[in-house]
Amino acid sequence: MAAEGPNPYTHLLKDIKIGENLYKYYDLLSLKDNRYERLPFSIRVLLESAVRNCDNFQVKEEDVLKILDWETNQADAKGVEVPFKPARVILQDFTGVPAVVDFAAMRDAVKELGGDPQRINPICPADLVIDHSVQVEFSRTRVGDDPGGGEKLTDDSCGNCSSYGQPGCQSAGSGGKRPGGRSTSRLQRLRHPNSQGCRSRPTSPVVHTRPSSPAMYPSSQPVYMMPSSVAITGPVMVGVQQPLAFSCATPSVGTTHLNQAMTHMSISDPVTGLPTYQHANFGPGYHPPVFPPPHSSHIGINHQATNASYYTGPPYMHLSSNRSNSRPVTPDRQNVSDSDKCCFSGTDIEDISLRPRSRGHRLMGRRKVESAEDSTVSDTCSTKSDISQTPSLRLPVSSLPSPLDAPGIPIQDEVCPFHERTSEWSDALQKNQEIEFERNSERFVFLKWGAQALKNMLIVPPGSGIVHQVNLEYLARVVFDEERLLFPDSLVGTDSHTTMINGLGVVGWGVGGIEAEAVMLGQAVSMVLPKVLGYCITGTLSPLATSTDVVLTITKHLRQIGVVGKFVEFYGPGVKQLSLADRATISNMCPEYGATIGFFAVDDTTIHYLRQSNRDEEKIAKVEAYLKAVKMFRNFCDATQDPVFSEVVEMDLSEVVPSVSGPKRPHDRVPVSSMHEDFRLCLGNKVGFKGFGLPPEQHDKTVPFVYQGQEYTLKHGSVVIAAITSCTNTSNPSVMLGAGMLAKNAVEAGLSVAPFIKTSLSPGSGVVTHYLQHSGVIPYLTKLGFDIVGYGCMTCIGNSGPIPEPIVEAIEKNDLVCCGVLSGNRNFEGRIHPNTRANYLASPLLVIAYALAGRVDIDFEKEPIGYNGGDPVYLRDIWPTRSDIQEVEQKHVVPAMFKEVYSRITTGNERWNKLEAPEGMLYPWDSSSTYIKNPPFFQGMTKEVPPVRSVQNAYVLLNLGDSVTTDHISPAGSIARNSAAARYLASRGLTPREFNSYGSRRGNDAVMARGTFANIRLVNKFIGKAGPRTIHIPSGEECDVFDAAERYKADGQPVIIIAGKEYGSGSSRDWAAKGPFLLGVRAVIAESYERIHRSNLVGMGIIPMQFLEGQNASSLQLTGKETYTINLPSELTTGMVVTVQVGDGRSFEALVRFDTEVELTYFQNGGILNYMIRKMIQ
Repeated sequence: MAAEGPNPYTHLLKDIKIGENLYKYYDLLSLKDNRYERLPFSIRVLLESAVRNCDNFQVKEEDVLKILDWETNQADAKGVEVPFKPARVILQDFTGVPAVVDFAAMRDAVKELGGDPQRINPICPADLVIDHSVQVEFSRTRVGDDPGGGEKLTDDSCGNCSSYGQPGCQSAGSGGKRPGGRSTSRLQRLRHPNSQGCRSRPTSPVVHTRPSSPAMYPSSQPVYMMPSSVAITGPVMVGVQQPLAFSCATPSVGTTHLNQAMTHMSISDPVTGLPTYQHANFGPGYHPPVFPPPHSSHIGINHQATNASYYTGPPYMHLSSNRSNSRPVTPDRQNVSDSDKCCFSGTDIEDISLRPRSRGHRLMGRRKVESAEDSTVSDTCSTKSDISQTPSLRLPVSSLPSPLDAPGIPIQDEVCPFHERTSEWSDALQKNQEIEFERNSERFVFLKWGAQALKNMLIVPPGSGIVHQVNLEYLARVVFDEERLLFPDSLVGTDSHTTMINGLGVVGWGVGGIEAEAVMLGQAVSMVLPKVLGYCITGTLSPLATSTDVVLTITKHLRQIGVVGKFVEFYGPGVKQLSLADRATISNMCPEYGATIGFFAVDDTTIHYLRQSNRDEEKIAKVEAYLKAVKMFRNFCDATQDPVFSEVVEMDLSEVVPSVSGPKRPHDRVPVSSMHEDFRLCLGNKVGFKGFGLPPEQHDKTVPFVYQGQEYTLKHGSVVIAAITSCTNTSNPSVMLGAGMLAKNAVEAGLSVAPFIKTSLSPGSGVVTHYLQHSGVIPYLTKLGFDIVGYGCMTCIGNSGPIPEPIVEAIEKNDLVCCGVLSGNRNFEGRIHPNTRANYLASPLLVIAYALAGRVDIDFEKEPIGYNGGDPVYLRDIWPTRSDIQEVEQKHVVPAMFKEVYSRITTGNERWNKLEAPEGMLYPWDSSSTYIKNPPFFQGMTKEVPPVRSVQNAYVLLNLGDSVTTDHISPAGSIARNSAAARYLASRGLTPREFNSYGSRRGNDAVMARGTFANIRLVNKFIGKAGPRTIHIPSGEECDVFDAAERYKADGQPVIIIAGKEYGSGSSRDWAAKGPFLLGVRAVIAESYERIHRSNLVGMGIIPMQFLEGQNASSLQLTGKETYTINLPSELTTGMVVTVQVGDGRSFEALVRFDTEVELTYFQNGGILNYMIRKMIQ
C-alpha cells in the first residue's frame, strides 16, 4: 500500500508498458548503487517496501539506507532495526476470530474514550480463511454409521444391497439389519463374494422426493430411483415398456418402465473437456441420469429438470445401450486375471473394455486400447458401440457442485473407473461439515458481521480449504497492482506457516495476532535486519524420494546449523529440479527449521505455476515484466545472478532418502530404513524428546481388544491414527497423486488397512479432489479408508476427533505408546491426540504405508507390508516412482480445475449463506454466548500513558523446562472434561459434546484464560509429571494452573514464569500471550525465546527476560519457590540488563528482551492494542 505524505523517492517512479496498459513502479536500479544487485532477493523486497512507503515518519530515509547497506548492517552484533510495511495480512479463523473480537472491542473502547469508532478498520488489505473449525469426528463411515466406523445403516436402507428400502424389499425399514437383528455394513457385504443376491425385486420405479443431495435435484419434483446399473438391455423403443437389467454389489435383477427413446451418448469432463463416460439418454424432457448420484446408491431421473446434470468425475464410467445380449455382471466368474478383479467387491469381475480417455494411453493399470474404434464390448454386451455416431454432451461448468457445498467433486458412492463397480462410500465429509456448523454457528455469525462491518477484509467461508493452500493457489498476487502502481506482494499472517507462500516468491512470515492487528491498522512491522543464509541445492532427487523427504532433511539440517531469526534463501541448479509445489512444501516448514522465511525467488517455474493455477494472463505478464525490470526475477542455473549471503550451506538432492520425523518434534528426522530400530530405542530411552522411559520387560507387551465384534491386538508402535492432512503436503500434487497410486497398487495386491485405525484424507482445497478424481485414484484411497473427511486444517492441529473407545481403553489401561502418522508439519507431544504418545510426520505415501503395516516398528526392507493370499507383499512392490507420478501429474492437474474451484470461493455454501449476522458499526455482544465475549483488555484504560511499574515480590506460577511450545501454553485441541474450562462451560449449561475445542473458543476470554497451560503434556517442575497442574506456593497446595492464578490474583500477588530454552516455540498463537496476561503473569524469565512469541509477550505488556549467557535456573540454584522482584527504571532502553532480587537475599542479572524502540513504546502503553487506541483518539 502506497505511503501517505511526501515521499523523498518519488523521483524513482518510472513508467512501464505491459500489453496495452501503462503502469508505474519504483525503479530501484535508478538508485545507481552497486550494492543493490548484491542484495539477496528477499532483502530487495524489504528495500522496495521501504522506498515506496518512505514518509520520514514510520519509514525514514535512513531506514532505506540501512537496508541498502544490508551487507554491513546484517553483521552488527547489536542488530539494526528497520520497519517493514507488508502489502497485506492473512488470517485463519483460530487467530482471525480473536482479531475481529479485538477490533470490535477496540471500537467500543474508542467510543468510551470519546473517539470515532469508525476509524478502527483494516487499512492494510486482510484475507481471513475459515479453515481451523472442522474436526475429524467421522471417518471411514458409511450411511448411518457412528464415529469410529459403526455399522448401523439408515432406517430406509436395505440391509442386503444398500439400496433404499423399496416395495417388496424384505429388509425395508429394518434399519439395515439382517434377519436375526444383526446389522451389516456395506463394507462387509462387498467383501463377501458368495453373498446371495438382494431378495427385493422391485417391479416399478420407486418415487422419492428430495434425496439427500439438494445440489443434485434442484426442485422437489419426484425423482425415480433404481439401483446402479452397469448393463442396460436394449434396444429401447419409443412407447414400449422395456425392462432394464442391472447389477449392484450383490447381483440382482429388477425392472422398470420407460416410454422414451434411449440413445447412446458420451459425456465429456466439464473441467478438462476430455471424454469421461458414455451414457444412456432417455429422450426429450429428461436430463441424463447420474451414474452414480453423489449421496445415494441410485440413479436419479428427474422428469422436470432438463438442466440438472451433475458431474461426479470418475473418468472411465461406461454404460452402453443397443445391446442384444446383455446380462448382469456376476461376481463368481472363474479364470480371470488379477488385473480384472474389481477393487471394490474383492471379487472377480468380467473383462470389461472401457472407452479410453485418449488413444494409446495406459494409465494406472488400465488396459491399453490402440484406438477408440477398437474399444470392443466384452461379453456383457455382444455388439460394438458405434462411437463415431455417439453424440457428445458437455456438462456446463455451472452444473458442477460448489466446492463449498461438496468441495471439488463429491466422493460419495464412486464407481470403479476401471471395472464399473460401485464402491463403498463415506458420508464423513457431510457429517463433519454439519457438526462444524452446529458447533461454530456463533463464531461464523460473528465473522459474517465482521465481513460486513469492517472494510478492506475478505472472509473465505468454511469448507473452502486450508488458508496457506488457498493463499498459494488463489489469494497470492505475487505482484500488486494498486491504481496502476506495481510492487511486490508481501504479507504477514497469524499462522506460523504463512511462510508457505515464500515458495511462490512472496516474502511473508507469521506474526502474533496482536502484531497482525497493528499491521491491519496501518502500522509497520519493526524488525531487526536479518542475516540471510544461502542454501544451495544441487543434484537430482532419487526416484523413490519425495518432496516431504526433502523438507524433513532440510529441517533437520537447518536446525543443526541454527537459523532462528534469519532469512533462508534457496538457490543453485538443484532448485530447477523442484516444482513450485515442492518449493512451497519446503517453505511451509520454515518454522520447524527455525528461520523467519524460507524464500525461493520468482523464476520460470513460478510463471508456469501461475498459468497452471489459472491466474489471468494479463496478471502473469505484469508479474514477469515488473520483476525483470527491478531484477527480482531469477535464473537458478545462472550463477552470475547469485547474490551475497551471510553464509552458505549446501545440500545434494541425491543424498535425500525416504524419511519420517518424530516421535515428538518435527526436526527429529529418522530414515525409514532405520525407523524400526529408532522406535525400539525410543521406548527404552529416558523420558524426553526421543524417549518414553519404558522398562525392557514392557517393550513387547501386546494387548487384545474387541472392535466391531472382532478381536485385534495393540502393542507399542501400533498405528491408531493415519491422516493425509495439512497444507504442507496436500498442496503438492506429486505426493497426493503418489499416495493415490500407492493405494491403487496396494488394493490390487490384496492389501487393506485394519478397520480400527482412524484413517482420513483432508485436502487443502477442492482442486485436490478434482485431480484425484480425474486421475481415477480416489476409489482406491476410499477402499483403504482414506475418505475425504473435510476441507481444512484438521488432524495436523489436533482436530483429529475421537478414536474408538475400545482402543482408548486398551491404551490407557496398559500405558501403550501408540502412534499417529500424518502428513503434517507439527507433531509436538499432546498435539495430535491425547492417546498417541508418538507421532510421526511423513509423506502421504508413507502415511498409507504405515497404515497398511499397522505399526511403525517395521523394517520395510526385510518385512512384508502384508500378504496377498499367503504371498508376501513388500513396500517396494507397490511403491510408485517419481517419474511415474510426474507423468500422471502432468496429465491431470490442469488450469480449469483451479478456475472451477475458485470461481465460487467467496459465494459460500448453503449453510453459510443462511446465517443471519447483525448489522451496525458496533457489535451487539451477547452475554449468553460461550464463543464470543467482549474481552477485558481495555477495561479501565485511560487516554494518558501510565507510568512503568516494577514487579514486586512475585511468585512463580510455573517452573518449566526446554521447548515449551505455544501448544503447551495455549492448546488448540479438545477441552478435557476435568479441566477448568470444562467446569466453566458446564456451569453455562453445556454438555461435553458441546465443548468443542480451545481453538474454536478463542473469541471467549473466560474459556481461554482457563485453558492457559491446560495441555495434558505440560511438565511443570513443581509437579514432576505431565499435567496442567501447579503448586500454590504460599499454601503448598496442588491445583489447576488457573485456580492457582486466581488465588494469587485475589491476594494481590503478581506472578512470573521461569522457563528453559526455546520458550514459546511452535504456532504463533496470540492467546499464548493473552492467556498469561489474564492469569496475572507480569514477566517470563527464560533461557531463550521463539521470535514470534517473544514479540507477542511484549504486545500484551508482559516483560520477556532472558538469563545471561551460560546461566539458567539450575545453574543459579533457583527452585522457583522463592519470590522475585524486578525493578525497572523509568527510562527503558533496548537491550538493557536489570537486577532480579530473590526473596532469600540473593540476586542475579537478566537481559530485558525489548529489542526495538517500537517494542518499548508498546510496553509503555500496556500493549500494542492500547497504543493503537490512544493513537486513534489523538
